[in-house]
Amino acid sequence: MDGTVNTVILRPGVTVCVATHPERQTSGLINRAFASVAAQTLQPSAVLVCNDLDRRGAGANRRRLLAMVDTEWVAWCDSDDELMPEHLEKLYRVATETDSIFVFSWFHGPDPLGHFGLPFNPCTPHHTTHNVLVRTDIAQEVGYQDNQIGTYANEDWGFITGVAAIACERGLAMTHLAERTWTYHQHGQNSSGQPGQGDARGA
Repeated sequence: MDGTVNTVILRPGVTVCVATHPERQTSGLINRAFASVAAQTLQPSAVLVCNDLDRRGAGANRRRLLAMVDTEWVAWCDSDDELMPEHLEKLYRVATETDSIFVFSWFHGPDPLGHFGLPFNPCTPHHTTHNVLVRTDIAQEVGYQDNQIGTYANEDWGFITGVAAIACERGLAMTHLAERTWTYHQHGQNSSGQPGQGDARGA
């Protein structure tokens, strides 16, 4: 946690953030992600994209995006993934009905984690996915670090455990919607947030 607390009054709505890099632009993968955001039955208040031109990796890219969000909720869409049309609507409904600060569903495609349907306890967190809906004030309080060395080295694991620590301490809910509402496209070039890995290696 970086200790930064947002003091700006956030407006109602959801901002979708898409962190990407130049190869996703030129390959056209980003177009599929954008089309899936545009097709949402719950339309976002804003869509933000940040292109990692200076090759700093997903942690830095997500920090830039998160700093620009001014709505009460932020939803992430990885730039090589595809949201089903009711993805945002379903996550927002669950967040409202359960008073949760973080809601995650699951994906179509090969499942290396095997956590689908496993109830989430923030005091003993396990890896979720990262195309999630999260309350912006909590997300900005936690922030994103660069990738670390460890079992889950990606920037998303640090974010998940940061949100979970706050939720556990404050008695807040994080909820798993056991439905497959997006597609994880494992195209053999996934970067795992690293600037020099997969299709982020560049030419």
